[in-house]
Amino acid sequence: MTGAPTAGEPRTLSRQFLSATLWNTLLFPARLLVGLVASVIYYQKLSLDQVGVLFLLTSLATTIGLYADLGIERTLPRFLPEVERDAGRAGVQRLMARVIRLKLVVLLVLTAGLAAFAGPIARGLAADERKEIAALEARQADGGLSGSEAGDVEKRIAAKRAVIGEIETRAGLFVGAVALLLLLGAVFDVYMQFLTAYLKQRSWNLITLASTLLQPLLVSAFILAGGRIAGVLLGLVLAPFVSVLLARWQVGRATRELTPTAGAATEDPSLPRRFTRFAAVNYLMQVTTWMYDLQFVVFLSAATLSLGDVALLGFGYKFAKDFLGYVWTPLTGVMTPLLSRVHVRNEPKALREAHAALTRLIWLLVLPAGVGLAILTPRIVATLYPKYTGATTLIAIFIVSTFGESLLSVPHNVLMVTERYRAIVLSRLLALASIPLVYFLLPRYGLVGVALGVGMARLAARLVTVVQGTRELGLTLPAGFGLRVAAASAGMAAALLVGLHVWPGAAGADAGIAERSAALAPLAALALAGVIVYVLLIRLTGGLDEAERRRLLDMRLPFRPLLARLL
Repeated sequence: MTGAPTAGEPRTLSRQFLSATLWNTLLFPARLLVGLVASVIYYQKLSLDQVGVLFLLTSLATTIGLYADLGIERTLPRFLPEVERDAGRAGVQRLMARVIRLKLVVLLVLTAGLAAFAGPIARGLAADERKEIAALEARQADGGLSGSEAGDVEKRIAAKRAVIGEIETRAGLFVGAVALLLLLGAVFDVYMQFLTAYLKQRSWNLITLASTLLQPLLVSAFILAGGRIAGVLLGLVLAPFVSVLLARWQVGRATRELTPTAGAATEDPSLPRRFTRFAAVNYLMQVTTWMYDLQFVVFLSAATLSLGDVALLGFGYKFAKDFLGYVWTPLTGVMTPLLSRVHVRNEPKALREAHAALTRLIWLLVLPAGVGLAILTPRIVATLYPKYTGATTLIAIFIVSTFGESLLSVPHNVLMVTERYRAIVLSRLLALASIPLVYFLLPRYGLVGVALGVGMARLAARLVTVVQGTRELGLTLPAGFGLRVAAASAGMAAALLVGLHVWPGAAGADAGIAERSAALAPLAALALAGVIVYVLLIRLTGGLDEAERRRLLDMRLPFRPLLARLL
């Protein structure tokens, strides 16, 4: 990432990186629009208890998949280019086949165990819901409820009875859906990591776009057709099946572009040991990240709280994480391949420059997005998800922790590609703090205590990598640039707060899906106004560093004259 490429220069690392981020960004609007509309249907049509069950099932699939992964998937982008260099196309194909075989064997064993425990799990969930029904019926018997309150209680009882019926009659179907999600997800993730390793962002994004569009469309269609939990699971299974077929096709095309042979076409004898060490650290990262991720939050709350509370907590976490995913779109799948290629050059100065450049880009995107989202969240939730207005405080806490973690993410990735595992292990062990934190905070503060516990553990783990990156590799955070971004974000926040006082309010409590979707227009306009204020303030405070600006404008981008004026 040192210096700008010249006109006649071949496809350099900077060009690959910027081309990848461009393709990520161009495909972002469709993902955002379809995701928002589908989420409105999902959370409006399903009851809190049904959403709670679905959070449990999808969290179960994700958790089993995570533990069965053994850290292998995220290791592939680090070593596939090296294997190609040493053993050519054949070596890459051998490695991919070994990884897929190993993952499928492990998953088959785990899904067999899941099937054995399906009955007791279903009976336990049904028993918990019957206790909730008994408590609600006791409230009815005591009297003193107003007409609207009595109606709400009756609706809650009916919803819980419907959920019990689905749990007891379709437990086998639910387990089968989880097993299919696991097997399809394992193969899909391996293929997508292959595309990530070779910066095939156009293919990666087209597949992701197809999956991102197809899954919510299928799920929404089945919900509107009255499919309830079973319909949602059917949509969740069909979409990855199509995605696997698309990914396999693109991997086959990309494989044919690899070097047929390389040198003696033999693998580095130290590769298995290095691959295993890297995967082990990745596995530690995944397991400890699970301890403050959505799945841990859902399982922990399900052990002590009702399905309705599980739905609120899961919704709050997913809301923050989904919007972070939208903001992160330009950088999806490019950071590790980029840093790996810089590290292979054995130029410490270039690695530090790449770290600084990535950090500036992340801060430029993520900090204002997090600030703006935190301010707009109460209006967004009231407009689109009225059942979940009780989750706004949870969302604010999750925004601080998830967006804050991403602001500090680059040192962690640099330490990983340079194989500085001691610092990584130390940082991941801090994630274990989420367990005692939640244990002490949950009884005192309820759902807010859970959010605070996992949020503090998440941020503490990242701070360790920042400190260790500075000590071991001389990485420094661009503090001056960060202050400029923070100042511009504060100005944008002030503009949004003023706008919220004068702009039309949220949709009414009885509004339908169409009215709530239409209410997105004023929200979108307000968000756009905030973006304009932020861009103007960034320009006034100095904008991008000159080196990044030159690299970006050297690309043959659409609307380059306009982009040049903005930057």
